Amino acid sequence: AVAADPFDEAAQRLLMRAHGAAGEPARALLAYERLRDILAAELGTDPAAETRAVHLAILRERPTAPLAGAARAPLTGVARERGATLPGRAVEVAGISRSWAAAVAGRTGVLLIVGEAGIGKSRLADEAVRVARATGGIVLRAQCHEIERSLFLQPFADALAPQVTRLAGPVLHGLVGNGAQALAGLIPEAAPALRQGRDGPGGEAGRRSAYEAVVAVLRGLAARKPVLLVLEDLHLAGTATVELVHYLARRVSGARLLVVATARPAEDAAEGAMEGAAAMEALGRAAVRLELGPLPAQAVARLAAEAGLGSWADEVLHRTRGHPLFVVELLRGLAAGERGVPEALRAAVLARVRRMGPLVARLLRAASVLRRPFDPALLGELLGLAPQVAAEQCERALRVGLLVVVGSRYEFANDLTREALYSATPAPTRLVYRRRAAELLGPRARPSVNGRSRCPEPGRR
Repeated sequence: AVAADPFDEAAQRLLMRAHGAAGEPARALLAYERLRDILAAELGTDPAAETRAVHLAILRERPTAPLAGAARAPLTGVARERGATLPGRAVEVAGISRSWAAAVAGRTGVLLIVGEAGIGKSRLADEAVRVARATGGIVLRAQCHEIERSLFLQPFADALAPQVTRLAGPVLHGLVGNGAQALAGLIPEAAPALRQGRDGPGGEAGRRSAYEAVVAVLRGLAARKPVLLVLEDLHLAGTATVELVHYLARRVSGARLLVVATARPAEDAAEGAMEGAAAMEALGRAAVRLELGPLPAQAVARLAAEAGLGSWADEVLHRTRGHPLFVVELLRGLAAGERGVPEALRAAVLARVRRMGPLVARLLRAASVLRRPFDPALLGELLGLAPQVAAEQCERALRVGLLVVVGSRYEFANDLTREALYSATPAPTRLVYRRRAAELLGPRARPSVNGRSRCPEPGRR
């Protein structure tokens, strides 16, 4: 299949996985390099996200998807092929298709996909890439990194560099016009073709020149073919990058361009990562905003059935409440014979809670020991916090989806989050919380049974 069509990435992925299964990782990596070179030379694109995931798994010496048993593909994260649908995301996929169709027709658009960690933002961005490539579009893609926030427009530079560095000097000059010096400063690799030094004007004038140079390149590329620009984790980007996306949303029209950006809610971003919070808020008003929530019951049932675990569908839904990452990881664990919280999921939960800061982390650990649902005022007393402080911290956890409201109390968004926090709290600490809660609740917490009193077991309704 690869010999017949070297651009067939589905076949290339099978070849890479076959080499990996045969204990020949070097051959698998070589196959990937050949694919990347031919895509870059002939089409000016990079391998698809699924292909890059197989490559990364081989580099990290992790098992890739099995060669047989396609029903387990949704659990691998690397084996979903072209044209596959996303369970429970039909409305969102249709929205992406409409946005791309509008861009192809010349209506410039910016689509902001927002949701908590693991909710499926990148998978939807992958779907946008699939649609664009299937219709002959140019795909530009970049990942925003917190540590590179201070680098001016670095995500745009990363996305544009593979395209502009392949263009001959006169062609590139024709695209960028008077912005050649600004573009050379932003993308040093393009400086020789542009016959420009790397240092452009500084200050506000330089900033505006760089913006205009990027817009000119995007317009020039879009005049040839429709362009999809994907910027992942935009909440980690610097203010200038977010401002330029806002500029594209508000000021650019008539170009066959769609910008798809993924972002977490402000409260769910790493501490210090939202230096451009005001810009992100403004962008949310200017762009088409696509909010992702949990998967519906039918989607969870489908994933469970495809994993050969259809009889577990109700329990998986109950424990995860439809959170995509939790569903996938729990199904993977069940397939491996695990009944507790999978280690990968436990690590993800704890990392997410840490991002909320030590006070929220302490509060949620204590809450994991209490009966559910729980009263924030009781939680405050348990930890020696004022009721309003405990309530404010619970609200923060609520806004990022760690908690939900049940009547006049709070409850964890899903059982796996609570279980992960409970297991991560040392047993002596859990005992202290349990005893203190029993003291605060008094007779309600210590019902008499056969002349003895006992504290309700944590986690039991």
